[in-house]
Amino acid sequence: MKKLFCLLAVLALLAQPLRAAEEPKCYLALTFDDGPSGELTERLLEGLAERQVHATFFVCGYRIAEFPDTLSHIAAAGHEIGLHSSNHDYMQKMDYGTALRDLTGCAKAVEDACGVRARLFRPPGGLYGDTLLRAAKDAGLSVVLWSVDPCDWNEAAWDGVLPTVLSEAHDGRIILMHDLSAHSVTCALQAVDRLQAQGYTFCTVSELAALRGTALLPGEVYTGFPPLDG
Repeated sequence: MKKLFCLLAVLALLAQPLRAAEEPKCYLALTFDDGPSGELTERLLEGLAERQVHATFFVCGYRIAEFPDTLSHIAAAGHEIGLHSSNHDYMQKMDYGTALRDLTGCAKAVEDACGVRARLFRPPGGLYGDTLLRAAKDAGLSVVLWSVDPCDWNEAAWDGVLPTVLSEAHDGRIILMHDLSAHSVTCALQAVDRLQAQGYTFCTVSELAALRGTALLPGEVYTGFPPLDG
């Protein structure tokens, strides 16, 4: 009996490195712009919950006014919330005061709707200049862009959305999508299924930054994070 116990103990020790080797090592941040979008976003939230995935939602103030309950559901489900401007105006040429008012207005809309103080900002179109970066810094916002863009907002490009995500998704990258159409929601969930099967783990932008030892600083721009292999 003593020999059997020792044998089982040895086998247990040998199994530990194998389990460690099987743990996912590749991470992606899935992000959604331009919402919340009511029923479409609710469907997306349901699909993400089924897959145990947390994402980052960059929301617009005018959409929050239309769907405040959906924003609350995003927050309650454990997703990260960032700003995407008050009215989806392109902001790269705004003067400092106008840009700061836009950001603080959107931040207030988020906080009033769900109690979250946003720390991230994605400028519409990914367009920015030094003045906007200064406003973002003074508003306490890190600027997050992306490294994978399947153009899911463009109906003419819909056939290429899923193939683009699958081919360009690599460890440490940030995927840009939109919760604006049923097609985008379907493609996002299909991409999650395929990439999870390949060993990828999805997380929020802030979680991905923390995993890579990156501090997200206000006014700084981030498009992705270094892969674990270098």
